[in-house]
Amino acid sequence: MPHPSGRFRTLALSVFATLTLSGMAQADSVPFDLPVDCPDNTCNIVHYVDHDPGPEIRDFACGTTTYNGHRGTDFAVSDEAAMLDGVAVRSIADGTVIALREGVEDIDSGRLAKNSLDGIECGNGILIDHADGWQSQYCHLRRGSVAVKKGDKVSRGQMIAEIGMSGQATFPHLHFNLRKDGQLVDPFSGTGMGAANPSECSPEQASLWSSEARAQLSYHDISLYGNGFSMARPNASDLKRGYGKETVLPRTSPALYFWAYLIGANNGDVIRLSLQTPDGKGGHRDFVIDQPNDQGPRAKWFFINMDRPGTAWPTGSYKGEVTFTRPGQQSKMIGQTDLSIR
Repeated sequence: MPHPSGRFRTLALSVFATLTLSGMAQADSVPFDLPVDCPDNTCNIVHYVDHDPGPEIRDFACGTTTYNGHRGTDFAVSDEAAMLDGVAVRSIADGTVIALREGVEDIDSGRLAKNSLDGIECGNGILIDHADGWQSQYCHLRRGSVAVKKGDKVSRGQMIAEIGMSGQATFPHLHFNLRKDGQLVDPFSGTGMGAANPSECSPEQASLWSSEARAQLSYHDISLYGNGFSMARPNASDLKRGYGKETVLPRTSPALYFWAYLIGANNGDVIRLSLQTPDGKGGHRDFVIDQPNDQGPRAKWFFINMDRPGTAWPTGSYKGEVTFTRPGQQSKMIGQTDLSIR
């Protein structure tokens, strides 16, 4: 699970203030391009900037896709296997590289000793200075992928690195920060951290992104980080590595598991996993979240399973579905996976 502190140290600057920008961000900015390549033209954002000034949480859309004190936007990839395939990180605009770090290992920080990442929470990172007081910061970059050096001039859309898992990260993602005159700005609300007006909440906001970027952005009140089938009981570490995503299994598989890994589950949410066999058998199980999403992100994984009927599974197509229900909202299917057994 991502570290709940929300405290990312900059590469060359001290922690910045979070004052209200009073609309300044919208008034004198130019639209920025996305900082990552988004597979299938859809960005998987698992955490936004936290705008609640107290211990509760509130993203720019008045949802809970954030965690207490989170100071940026997290663009995730599905697992470590996808990370190793390479996902480009790009400069959001023309600028100059003014600081960077390289050489930090990509590893689940939850497996490291406490305080072992003090001072390098950002991991491998890049800080770019743009025009008119704008700066962008890119954290958790893949070791060995940084393609620029301090002092380099970079252009809008230029590849500068790849998404990784270095520093204070427990899954592969880019932690992106945007600043104006040293102050944090949420590119979705166009305001400073804590300054987004709750009366103006809208998931359609994307005030500082270009039209091309907006076309790849859609707000989700919960993120399905992954789902799939496996023939053995999965665990969270394996799922984050990309294991347990079988599309074909033999009839002799000892068991059948359907799993889902979600980020942003909140108090009272209901996660339903359903499994259907080719002959119409199967069932579902509901998982109710009973802890408030206040001090940290709720990254959780769930599974249902079936034992093999006799010596072999029926051949054909098996279907797994993930349905999400938040109190006061209608249920919606957020994931579906097919498996062939032959």
